[in-house]
Amino acid sequence: MAITGTRKPRENSGVMKNYFVNNCTIDSAESADSPYHDCSVRIKLTDTNNGYNYNLFVNQNFIKNDAGVVTELAYPDNLNLLYLATNTDINVTDAGEVDLTPLIGKEIAVINYMSNGKYKKQIWQRVGSTDDHDSLIAAFEKSVSAGYPKDFIGYTSTVEEVDDLKAEMLKAVKGDKVDGLPF
Repeated sequence: MAITGTRKPRENSGVMKNYFVNNCTIDSAESADSPYHDCSVRIKLTDTNNGYNYNLFVNQNFIKNDAGVVTELAYPDNLNLLYLATNTDINVTDAGEVDLTPLIGKEIAVINYMSNGKYKKQIWQRVGSTDDHDSLIAAFEKSVSAGYPKDFIGYTSTVEEVDDLKAEMLKAVKGDKVDGLPF
């Protein structure tokens, strides 16, 4: 059969956004040790559309009183946003231990972005609700305009620009000095 009719051009067809919003199910959540944060939670996710598995670390610091008892969450409150996205209540003990069992089986929205770092794709630490992708996208774009995440490949980057960036990074690491050594 021949193609009949016309197709409306997509908006922003010439602009690469270099990020994607995916809905995921939380398979497991466990506390992880972190030298930089009071609380780090490792979450194993499964994409609801294609079955891909992801690992996400959500980090949180706490405000403590003089006795070392947790009184509130410190900025940014990524752990609180995780619980808000799943419509569950957060329970933190005085020692800073978090009850992670209410998260299992819940769905969240995450942003995967193109990275110029160690891995080609990364997951942004902040999560959102599966019902409100627009708020998550707005928060990501605000963060990008502030310069974070640092390894995000910009909106209008082309393959050539990315290759040029990688070449510059290699040149900076190796330097202009050629001494015949492989490192």
